[in-house]
Amino acid sequence: MAALIFFDINGTIIKRDSRTDIPYQRAVDLFLDKDNAMEGVDTSARSDQDVFIEVLEKYNEEYTEEKWNEFLELYRQQLEDFKSTDVWRENADAVEFIQKLSKTDHKLSLISGELSIGAEYKLEKIGVWKHFPVGGFGEDGLRRFDIAETALKKAKAHFKDQYDELYIIGDTLLDIRTARHLGAKVISITTGSNTRKELEEENPDYIIDCFKEIEGVFL
Repeated sequence: MAALIFFDINGTIIKRDSRTDIPYQRAVDLFLDKDNAMEGVDTSARSDQDVFIEVLEKYNEEYTEEKWNEFLELYRQQLEDFKSTDVWRENADAVEFIQKLSKTDHKLSLISGELSIGAEYKLEKIGVWKHFPVGGFGEDGLRRFDIAETALKKAKAHFKDQYDELYIIGDTLLDIRTARHLGAKVISITTGSNTRKELEEENPDYIIDCFKEIEGVFL
């Protein structure tokens, strides 16, 4: 049976640590002309635009489309500047697993608060962007459920319902709740912002430390 498999990005495909969001953080600092402007702001499982709005509120600034578009240009420049560095690295054995899935009948997609331009830079760096023809991204909604609903609509249109099961793979509690919102099975990986114990308390269908553990489910 073929499955439609949605992957989260940061903490799932891309290793999450202090370097992961440097381009975004630098763009925010440049926009506000401040150092460490995002200090104290939790970015986990949130859309890039939602994070930007919170940072503006932190400094008593109102969000406008003009400010957002100005920030996006700064972010694009930072992504380009950092594309040849090691800020984006493979998480666990994600690349090998995705490459194997790409040779099957399974359909691959993304659900991420990451803007599509950021997703492309990150996943191009580790060589897997080409395996994701469609996805839901930060520009598709402020909240994860909105992004997920859009991602599912896009995937259904692209893949023509040529799948039997629905899965979401992610590293956070919100990924689990998003899977339930879409009626999907959920695979939680322990490499991100939530601990194994925290993930276990939400009873995901599978909980893994690396992708090899679930090869038997799909391959």
